[in-house]
This record gives sequence, C-alpha cells and structure tokens, in this order.
Amino acid sequence: MLHKRKAKTISPSSRTTSAVFEPHLHADKQLLIDVDTVSVRLGNEKALEGVSFCVHTGEFIGLIGPNGAGKTTLLRVVLGLLRPTSGRVKRTYTTIGYIPQRAAQYNATVPISVREVVELGTGRRDTARVDDALRAVQMQNVADKRFNELSGGQQQRVAIAKALAAHTEVLILDEPTTGIDERSQTEFYALLRDLQQRGITIIMVSHEVDTVLSLVTRVICLNRSILYDGLPQHFEADKYLPAYYKARHLQLHHHHEEHHA
Repeated sequence: MLHKRKAKTISPSSRTTSAVFEPHLHADKQLLIDVDTVSVRLGNEKALEGVSFCVHTGEFIGLIGPNGAGKTTLLRVVLGLLRPTSGRVKRTYTTIGYIPQRAAQYNATVPISVREVVELGTGRRDTARVDDALRAVQMQNVADKRFNELSGGQQQRVAIAKALAAHTEVLILDEPTTGIDERSQTEFYALLRDLQQRGITIIMVSHEVDTVLSLVTRVICLNRSILYDGLPQHFEADKYLPAYYKARHLQLHHHHEEHHA
C-alpha cells in the first residue's frame, strides 16, 4: 500500500525569475506539483522557457495567455505526456484527472451509458462510488442515458464525475467550456467552485479572462515564460496580455452584450 509522503512547501516567490509573483493563500498547504525551470523545444521552436511554479492543495489556478503561449504544452508536461527539454516536474502521490475541450472522447457510434463512462474511472464495478460521483456533479438522474445524447455541458460534468470516481485530487481542464452555451457555462463554473471548496485542486486553461479573474484563487499568465503569477485582483490585463489578444477579447465581450441586450 502506498503512503503519501509529507511534502515540503515551496513559495513561488522563492524562485529567481523576472516574472511577477505574489504570496498565495495556500502557500502553507501540502505541495502537490512542483514545476522547476521547465523549458520545452518543439523542433526549432521554444514552446516553454524557464517555467517555474508550485501547486498546493485547495488552489484554483487559472492559466491564461494568447494562442501559442504554450499553455497546452505546459499541461502535457505536468501530466507526464511530454518530457521537458530541461528542468523537471515533481509530483506527490497525487491522482490527476484531465478534462479536455468537450468531453466527447467516446465514439458516438458506441452505445456507452453515462454510468459506464464513470465506471471507467473506478477500474471496476463500484456502484456506490459511481453514484457518489454522479451526485457530486448533479448527473445522477441521467445515469442510464447514452453519453452521446447529452449536451456539451452535461458531457463535461460526466467527465468530472469519472475523475472523481478515481479519487482525483487535482483536476486539470483545458478550455472546458468551449462550444457550451452561456447557461451551461455558468452552471459548470459553479460546479468547479463547489469542488474547489470541497478540497479538489483545480488548474484551468481558459481564454475567458473576466470569468477566470472572478472565479479562481490564483492567476498564471503564460507566454512561453510566466509573466504573472499571483492573485486575480492584482492582475493587469493591459500590462500582461498582448494588444491583439485584448482586442479580440473586447470584441467578443461587446458582441456578447449586444446579443443579450
């Protein structure tokens, strides 16, 4: 039987870097993931350069930055799917659940039920654990429905239930609300906030800057290297996000207001 070792606590501000760091609310909690000076080259291109940060229990981290900033590459490194060119990632005995853009990773031609999807997280037939996970995401009423008949927002909830059934301690989400309607997005974010309050640690990539700033406990702004790592209320979009990214965000925001006027 594996036992968790007592993890050291490392403050992100202890690293020497040009990025902006602040003390974090959970810096006194158990260290789960320690990313230390990670660089990644993909061919002749630098995808990441000298990235360092720590993740502690109970944090809700929003990872933002323009397209091509290396966000998905960083997630792959943290998940162990990509080996960094230099630097290293250390993890405690932590179960990580990964939720990609839209959870439709199950072949639409396969008649797999919601319950069967969640059972994949247990590794065996465990009705009680599956039921608990479905209740946690408020999807117990559709347990016998086919997964491919669900809406995008419902599919993402089921994907989270699968992770919870596997006793996941850290949820990593890559643009989880892409293609999901506004109401479902609001409900989905409320679910994430509830899971974080229950003790699940969350790292979420998103282009919805306003939503991220209102939701998370910590913001990391990445553009191959970390430009900002700190509290959301101190993040300055004008300083850290490139002009074309801010213009696109502003245009989408205005379109959203006009559409709902």
